Amino acid sequence: MFIPFARRPALVLGLLAGFASLPAVAADTVKDPVVAVVNGTELHMSQLVDLSRTLPPQMGQPPYEALVDIIVNNQLVFEAAKRDKLENDSEVKAALKQIEQKLMRQAWINRKLRAEVTEDAVKRQYDKSLADYQPQEEVHARHVLVETEEQANAVVAELKKGADFAEVAKAKSKDPSARQNGGDLGYFAKGEMVPEFSTAAFAMKAGELAPSPVKTQFGWHVIKVDDKRMSSAPSLEQARPMLREQMAEQAAEKVVGDLRAKAKIKRFAPDGQPLPEPGAAPAGEKGKKK
Repeated sequence: MFIPFARRPALVLGLLAGFASLPAVAADTVKDPVVAVVNGTELHMSQLVDLSRTLPPQMGQPPYEALVDIIVNNQLVFEAAKRDKLENDSEVKAALKQIEQKLMRQAWINRKLRAEVTEDAVKRQYDKSLADYQPQEEVHARHVLVETEEQANAVVAELKKGADFAEVAKAKSKDPSARQNGGDLGYFAKGEMVPEFSTAAFAMKAGELAPSPVKTQFGWHVIKVDDKRMSSAPSLEQARPMLREQMAEQAAEKVVGDLRAKAKIKRFAPDGQPLPEPGAAPAGEKGKKK
């Protein structure tokens, strides 16, 4: 396992949306062909791309012609709204103001982060993390998760008679992912699972089925260990997305923290009472000796 930074709550939740996927350079606007002309207004390929990114996954990828028709319809509705002068509607103005603020926030923070999270900075952080890296024991395990101990014991008995673990997991586990992966949890280190599960799995040998089920907050687990190994550090290519995300989070926290330090801020509860400054002791704690 390779963790360059300890995870912590983000101070700037929402500001990082889309940062990792933003290109390092602007899109080539020259290669943005016209895909339709509606009442004299040109619609471009980039609008198709933007539309496809907003579609729900269950829709899949609609045919090209269908996407063109959607942006044509959108343009026609927009023109109708303009004819009705909806840009002067108070609700529309308020919504546009919110969108404007959101776009400006994201553009400003992303500009700051691009200056911090460069490829050279990512490489330096990777090298530092690699120097500090300590291999850990990892276990590759599978499990079948059921509600009761009685059900778990029945699964153990079935497996001891030679039933295929993956098929039993697909049929009987209440873990939703088991239907796709046969209960396979992949490799994990001790701290990545709840203590009861980790203690049992790491005490087993490779290829061993736990003789009795293990109870956790999620239910009763039947565990099989497929393999054990010492972890190895990922390559720079594998680590880059995680490093960029974590470095961006740290940089954003610093940027916003600096803004807060220079600002005059008053916060209020729903009843209008002032809220204490972040980090200040609660009212009942004031005056107490340490």
